[in-house]
Amino acid sequence: MNVRPLALDDIQGDVLGGFNTDVQVLLGFGATQHDARAAAIEWLATLAVEVTSVAEVRRTRAAMKANCTGPDAPPVWLAVALSRALLAFAAPDVFILDQAFHDGMVDGAASSLADRSRPDDWIAGAPERPIDILLKVAGNDPDAVAARADALVATALSRGLTLTYRERGDRLPGDIEHFGFRDHISQPDVIGDGSASGHAPGRFVLGYPRDPGGEPPALAIDPRGVTDNGSMLVFRRLVQDVQAFRRFTAERAASLQAVWPGLTPDHLAALIVGRWPSGAPLHKARLSDPGGPDPDNSFDFFGDDDGVDCPFGAHIRKVNPRKGSSDVVEVPRMLRRGIPFGPLFDHAPVVERGLLFLSYQSSITATFLFISSRWMNSRQSPGKGDDLLVGRHFDHRSMSIHGPNGPVELSTNGARWITPTGGAYLFAPGIAGLKRLSATMSSPALR
Repeated sequence: MNVRPLALDDIQGDVLGGFNTDVQVLLGFGATQHDARAAAIEWLATLAVEVTSVAEVRRTRAAMKANCTGPDAPPVWLAVALSRALLAFAAPDVFILDQAFHDGMVDGAASSLADRSRPDDWIAGAPERPIDILLKVAGNDPDAVAARADALVATALSRGLTLTYRERGDRLPGDIEHFGFRDHISQPDVIGDGSASGHAPGRFVLGYPRDPGGEPPALAIDPRGVTDNGSMLVFRRLVQDVQAFRRFTAERAASLQAVWPGLTPDHLAALIVGRWPSGAPLHKARLSDPGGPDPDNSFDFFGDDDGVDCPFGAHIRKVNPRKGSSDVVEVPRMLRRGIPFGPLFDHAPVVERGLLFLSYQSSITATFLFISSRWMNSRQSPGKGDDLLVGRHFDHRSMSIHGPNGPVELSTNGARWITPTGGAYLFAPGIAGLKRLSATMSSPALR
C-alpha cells in the first residue's frame, strides 16, 4: 500500500529533527481568563510562520555540513506547545484520546508517577502558575536566544498573557548530563525522516501508521485536522543532587570491597545507570570506562538473562529493555529532546542543576506513562529490581549487581538524587494546525 510521506514542512522541527543547540530557553505562559485565552490563540496563529519545521532544521544542518553559503551556525529556532485547557477553549470539537493529557500532570503526578513533591511548590507548572503555552527558543548564540526570548515575552505580556516560567538550558561539554554520563545516545530512527527502517512515524506523530504498512490509529476526534502532524509533549523539570550521588557511590564502593575488591565509585555509578560515562555498554569483564568518541548503541540484552553484565535495575535497562525480556511484545519508544540546566557541579557546587526533560510521542499514556509507572517505578518489570537512579520508591529501593563473588544487593537506604520540581503534559501542533486553531475559534458554530 502507498504510505503517505511525512509532512516535514509542517511537523515541528524539535519533534523529529531535534534542535540539539547549545542554548535553549523554555518560556511558560498562563492564560486562565477568557480574554487571555482568546488572545493566546490569536498570538499562536501569528507565531505559526515563525515555528521551525523539520525541513528547515534538515536544510540548515545540511548547509552547515556542506560548508555552503548557508549560516555557519543555526539561527534561533522556535517550538510551540499548548495545554489541554487552551486546546479545548480554541477547538471544543477536538478531543485527543490520551487520558494522561486530559488528567494533567498536576492531578496525575502522585498516582501515576509516584511523585511525592507538592505541586504548589513546583517551579514549573504549579496550579497557580499553569503552563498553557510552552515555547522553546533555541540556538547556539546565547545573546541571540535571549533577545528572541525577550521579544516573545514582551509580545505575550502585551496580549494579556502571564509569564509563569522561564529557564535556560545549556548543552554541557561532551553532551553529558550532570551526573557525568553521555546523554541522548539511544534515539529511535523514524521511517521517512532520513531512514528507511526503524520505527513508524505514527509512534511519534499523529496521523500516521504506528506500524509499517498499517493504518493510522484513531488518536483524536478531530473533524478539522487541528491535530494533523502534531505530537504529544511531556515536560518535567528534574533537579539532580550530584554531591549526594557521588557520596553514595564512593561510600558504597568502599563498603563493598570485602566482596568486590577493586570496585570503584565510577564502576558502581555505571552499574546504576547501565552504561559507562562515555556511553560504552557494560560487560562483566570490563572494569573501567573504555572511552571513545562514538558510543556503541547497537547492543541488546540477549545473552544476559541473569543481569550479570547490565543489572536488571539499571536505569537504561529499566526504561529500554531493547530485545531483552520484558512484559510487552514491543518496547515503547519516545523522542527525548531535553537539555541540562545549571552549571557543572565542580564549577558551582551550591547552585541548583538538573535536566529539563522533554519527550515527544503520539500517546503520553502508552509511552511515557507506561515506562514510568510499569517499568521505572516497578520492582518486577521489565526485570526484577528498582531503578535506583529515577525510580520513586522512597522507602526501600534496591537492585542486584553481580560481582566476582556472586550477586550483591545494592540499596539506596532511602537516598534519592533526582527530585521532580514541575512540568506539564502538552500538545505540539503541526504548523498548519496552529493556524487552524484560530480559524476554529472564530467559527460561528463554535462561538
